[in-house]
Amino acid sequence: MHFDIGGNQYRNASNSIEIDGMGHLLFEHNRRYNDMTLRGMLFDRNGNLVARISESSLALNLQGEFDIDVEASVVRVVRRESRDILLEIKFLDKEHVQIHKAKLYTGKGHLLEITPTSWTLGHDSHSGEIKDCVGEPVRLS
Repeated sequence: MHFDIGGNQYRNASNSIEIDGMGHLLFEHNRRYNDMTLRGMLFDRNGNLVARISESSLALNLQGEFDIDVEASVVRVVRRESRDILLEIKFLDKEHVQIHKAKLYTGKGHLLEITPTSWTLGHDSHSGEIKDCVGEPVRLS
């Protein structure tokens, strides 16, 4: 798969993204509906699991604080009360995913921020990189 994440390109990757050393996001093609789906986990600032995403829907939402908006080829995870976007994923095709907006905590409690031009995890920022993942997951760490 190919991923465009905050101004960085990751080519020839498996269908998953590891963040801070842990598998966070997984992308699958649903042959029955011929569309892409998202699986993933959401954590709070302490690294506690607060939500789980399965087939682009909330499978677990412990505090009831999140919603998922799905329209055409875009999946957005939003905070229910404020409508702040925590994660926005665009499926450009079944082998190409774009993430240009995110503000998530990792399983270690570190903040990952993604903008159209970069991604930042803690004090480490990346922009304009092109990486060949040679079949491995995309690793943001």
